[in-house]
Amino acid sequence: MNHNNFVFKYGNWKIYIILSIFGLIIGFSINYLFLSEGLYYQSFGEQLAVDRIAKIIEISQKWHWIGYLFIPIIVLIRVSFTSICLYIGCFLANSQAHFRELLKVALLADFVFVLAGIVKFVILIFFRDISKLEDLQFQPLSFLELFPRNSVDKLFVYPFSLLSVFELLYWLVLAWLLSVVLEKPFGNSLKRVASSYGTGLLLWVLFVMFLTVNLT
Repeated sequence: MNHNNFVFKYGNWKIYIILSIFGLIIGFSINYLFLSEGLYYQSFGEQLAVDRIAKIIEISQKWHWIGYLFIPIIVLIRVSFTSICLYIGCFLANSQAHFRELLKVALLADFVFVLAGIVKFVILIFFRDISKLEDLQFQPLSFLELFPRNSVDKLFVYPFSLLSVFELLYWLVLAWLLSVVLEKPFGNSLKRVASSYGTGLLLWVLFVMFLTVNLT
């Protein structure tokens, strides 16, 4: 199979724009349907005075558009991180792969997180009661959701949220796409993903945990 016909069917910028649009639509839909003034009062009613909550709502409504600006930035950071990890792994293994190809792999695999966002949106609509802001922060099909949120130490919230069905699917899609680019067996590519992206992700998780310890 000629991987050029498969991987380079669409340009990187076009895929990036599509990913960003999906992220914006999902983010806007969740905020529009579930984020209300009443939710703020239910979340902070026992902790803050009414005027303080009203001020928080005012600030949130004034600057909420900034959150949408971060969505394309987050997508860019995520796909750049993955493609850099894959490139370093391929370089160390003496595998010939251009960074542009690996960036395409990361961009295409990122649609797994679009799927995660859609699943989250569906669960919020049909299967979950939203009574506080923290209810909007749940991670569908993750290890974190097996425990009551308040019972999990803050140190482990992030790593537990990463242990999910969608993260596993992301690894499998990365390996499949990489096997097409490198023209290697799927198992070989999965090992490459584990040694490159997996190592980078582990270092990132440890860094986040370090920050959590020092900032809390």
